[in-house]
Amino acid sequence: MKILFIFTHLKIKDLFSLFLAPQRAVIIFLSLCFWPSNQGYPDNTSSLPLNPSAATNSPDSADTTDSTVGSDKKTKNKQTNSLPEITVTAVGPNENILPTAHSNTSVYAIPLDVIDIPRNVTPISHGLAQSAGIGQFGYLDPLSTAFIVPAALTQINYGIASAPTIRGRNGLTLINGIEETLNNNSEQNIPWNYNMVESMDIVEGPSNAVFGATQVSGGYINYITKQPYFDNFRGYVWDTIGMYQEYMWGADIGGPIDKDKKLAYRFSYMGQENGSYYQYQRNDQQNFYLALGYHPQDSYSIDLYADLGTYDFTPMWGMINRPTQQLIDNGLYFPGALSPTLANTGIVNNPPASSYLGTPVGISRRNVLLNPTDGGYGTTGLTQVIQRLSINEDFQIINNTFFWYHNDQWILHPLFYDESCRGDYEIDNRTECRLNIYSLPQENGEKSYPVIGHLLFSHALDTGIEMHYQKNLDYNSDSFIVLNSYSLINQNPLLWNAELSKYFQARIGNPKAPFGGEWPIPGAPAGYYFEPANLAAGSTDCHYGAVSPFLLDNINITDKLSLILGARATGYFISAQTPPGTPPILFQQLSTTQLTPLVDVGTVYKIFPWLSAYFDFNWGYVVNAADMGGFSPFFGPSQFHLLNELYEGGFKFDLLNHSLFAAVDSFSQFTYLNNRTGPATPSTVNGFEASINYQPNRHFWAKLGYAYMHGTEDWTSVGHGPPMYQTYSTALALQSNLPLNNNQMYPAGIYNFLGFPDQIFSGLITYRHDSGIGITMGALLMSEQYLGYNYTTHIPTQFILNSTLFYTAQRWEARLYFYNFTNEPYWLAFGMGANGTRTFNYEDIVAGMPFWIQATLVYKF
Repeated sequence: MKILFIFTHLKIKDLFSLFLAPQRAVIIFLSLCFWPSNQGYPDNTSSLPLNPSAATNSPDSADTTDSTVGSDKKTKNKQTNSLPEITVTAVGPNENILPTAHSNTSVYAIPLDVIDIPRNVTPISHGLAQSAGIGQFGYLDPLSTAFIVPAALTQINYGIASAPTIRGRNGLTLINGIEETLNNNSEQNIPWNYNMVESMDIVEGPSNAVFGATQVSGGYINYITKQPYFDNFRGYVWDTIGMYQEYMWGADIGGPIDKDKKLAYRFSYMGQENGSYYQYQRNDQQNFYLALGYHPQDSYSIDLYADLGTYDFTPMWGMINRPTQQLIDNGLYFPGALSPTLANTGIVNNPPASSYLGTPVGISRRNVLLNPTDGGYGTTGLTQVIQRLSINEDFQIINNTFFWYHNDQWILHPLFYDESCRGDYEIDNRTECRLNIYSLPQENGEKSYPVIGHLLFSHALDTGIEMHYQKNLDYNSDSFIVLNSYSLINQNPLLWNAELSKYFQARIGNPKAPFGGEWPIPGAPAGYYFEPANLAAGSTDCHYGAVSPFLLDNINITDKLSLILGARATGYFISAQTPPGTPPILFQQLSTTQLTPLVDVGTVYKIFPWLSAYFDFNWGYVVNAADMGGFSPFFGPSQFHLLNELYEGGFKFDLLNHSLFAAVDSFSQFTYLNNRTGPATPSTVNGFEASINYQPNRHFWAKLGYAYMHGTEDWTSVGHGPPMYQTYSTALALQSNLPLNNNQMYPAGIYNFLGFPDQIFSGLITYRHDSGIGITMGALLMSEQYLGYNYTTHIPTQFILNSTLFYTAQRWEARLYFYNFTNEPYWLAFGMGANGTRTFNYEDIVAGMPFWIQATLVYKF
């Protein structure tokens, strides 16, 4: 008998038309089979660490249909009829890559079909993430998300980020619809744990009125965690090995606990002992995840998600220093070392490069500027409880309680950069009331008017309040940047240590030194220091509360025209001071109350059932953040009123009997640059995007995307131009007898983004045979990108090709990844777009990974 697969884009009402009088039991069965999930589809045939659930429930599955205005009412029919047997051979839910496959809640919280959403959103199921390699590296790598969303090309983010760069600006991190605020510009300073992730949605542009946003962003990623198995007991074990000392393994089990299958669980474990292509870099971690669900009746459910992670890792910060055009084009590096005792930043007491640099020589791309003693450890913890109460099909209450814990301590000697976070935590609680309101009697929907269609005037309201509390005790030092003083050739790596410099030593205990000098971190190992006055870089002892009432109304004016109105106001109650260990002369305290409003207006007009046009305007204030998302006691009022504004319009196409989905849009987004040790700077990104998703059957699918984005920085009103730790290439320093690590600023003016390709093209194509054997091909093309604001040194246009061979069966699954199989010597700028680390771009550049192989084997039971 043929294997039964389900078309996820079929509607239940379409199936009903096949039968004259279906039984109630058949309706329930079909509903379970075809019910659309807004959180990514479950499956039990996938490799890890990013795993799907085989259960049909998800964090918002209880409200998928009940909160959709105008949805079909449940049919009750007590007639009994025999039904003919039907075999459907089609696309399985985990294999479906079409955005129209299910409704989505990551953009406006209420479930909407993607074609009815006036924003650019990309749902990423487990299968799609697996094809792109997301989560297969043990950290958030810079390229894998761009294979699916070209606008989500990111930087390496030191391997410790939780969200990609989106439209040139760091994205926000959401977990089951709650923002993780214990990070700064997506840097959570610990590798991201993909073991707990089921699926994800990437949303471009600012957040909605229900979710809100704390920091400036180019968009956000909403991670949906793994769900319990309610149907039956199941599990799998898996192992991944790869070149360059990559070892990952794990197990996943779950099932119903009671005989009525109303109480269920899922437990998942992942371990890593990863080395790296880059020398002295490691990522060892253990992650334990538990999901418990209790669904005693259709009207009420409660789900608990918990995760504990331990990490022993080296942030990927010091890569290849002294980037020049010779290095990028020909792999030639300027050797020669300044004595570590003389390493300095600035132009005073800093000898010219010509006094110690030599003739360019070849260098291994594996050589990076990490001291063998660099690294650190950390712990994260998650507890989240989501309750749903359905009063009736038009009134629901959802409560989402979120707790996140973070503790880390690590040091990078060459920079000098260290951090110590002492048990930071956040608690968030959001209560939503979702109501369906019909302004007109439903029979009036028969009234139709030219162009606009049938009158409805129905509302899907989502209103409530969110309360947040956060505690930060963070120590940080990152101002003594002397990376170009060291040589990756013919110098002992243990000498890559800024503490050896007499100029660094002169800052210790000196309150008149930059940012208040360097002071020992209380309770940290010897050699750890912090700067009390480093502003957004982030030493702080801070706690704050936030209260956010919100309202979102999705108005279906007619069956063709809809309007979404959203409003939110967040009140911050902040108390911050310099942390313990700060000398009295530098003590600073801040106590303030701030208000940040948000307004969102979106409209969709369905020109045809298969073509919609949309426009969205999002305006709101967000705040600047110090390290790990706290507030610096040195922040002024302007740091709490950073404008995040979006204008976006486009068209969406649902064609070829729902097998092809295409979208085009243009946008203009006003945001702010992040400056680690100074105020934020206005910036604008304008762009155009296009994407095509095609899946005619379960054997073949293709996903293609293109993004043109141009970003500019406006320094005309700041009084100076952009700063960089070195404002020219090492080659120019040698030629002009200039010092390295000069740490200066450019003139005031308007500048283009750095490390940011204006054009990006990506594509993924998969073919799978009935035998289970298949292949995926992926391509990424990036236009040139400049390293410095003098626009002389640049990374040329480049491409990366990946492929995957896979085999899936009932009990076994195997995947063989071939990354960069043409062995293209590509480069990535260390800092991209509006990220604060663009100031390192003449001190640090990332040599892309060469050809390498990774294999995963899964046994399912």
